[in-house]
Amino acid sequence: MNKAKLLRGYAIAAFVLGIASPLVTPSVMGEMLPAMKLATYKMGTVDAVYASSIRISGTDYRVQSDAKIMDHKENEIPLEEVFLRSEAKFHLNKIGEIDMMVVMRPQ
Repeated sequence: MNKAKLLRGYAIAAFVLGIASPLVTPSVMGEMLPAMKLATYKMGTVDAVYASSIRISGTDYRVQSDAKIMDHKENEIPLEEVFLRSEAKFHLNKIGEIDMMVVMRPQ
C-alpha cells in the first residue's frame, strides 16, 4: 500500500515537472543560438573591419550600434576584435545592417 502511494507520488511529480519544465526553460534556452536559426544566416570571410562597418566577402555592411557579435564559443566581443580572414555568419535586419554575427577565427 505504501509502495503504491509512493509510486503515485512519483508519477504526479513527474507529470507536474513535465508541464512546468517548458514554462521555465525557454528563458534559459533563449540565450543560446538555435542551430536552425544559425543555418539561415549569411556566410562569408571578413576582408576589413571599420569603426561601424565591416567588409565580408567583398561587400560592405553597416553594423548596428547594438549588434551582438560573438566568437565561436558564444562569448560577446567588440567589433574591433574581429580578425581579418575570420569566417563570419551574420544576420541582416530589415534595413540591411548586421544585427547579429558569429565569427570563427582563422586557423
